[in-house]
Amino acid sequence: MSIESLGQLESKIQNAIDTIALNKMEVEELREAKTRLEEENAQLKQELQAWTERVSSLIGKLDSLAEEAL
Repeated sequence: MSIESLGQLESKIQNAIDTIALNKMEVEELREAKTRLEEENAQLKQELQAWTERVSSLIGKLDSLAEEAL
């Protein structure tokens, strides 16, 4: 193997190492984004549940009023 071939191999290996490092950073960023989105999703589900309960309560009150009016 010539020195030129070794130089090319070294360059390719360094490029692979750099690519792997960038991919690791991207994976970490995506994991953090996933965690944030999961937390936001859980919060939104709680809010939806609260609103559903409030609307059900209001519908129940309206039904009671309608029955009393009859």
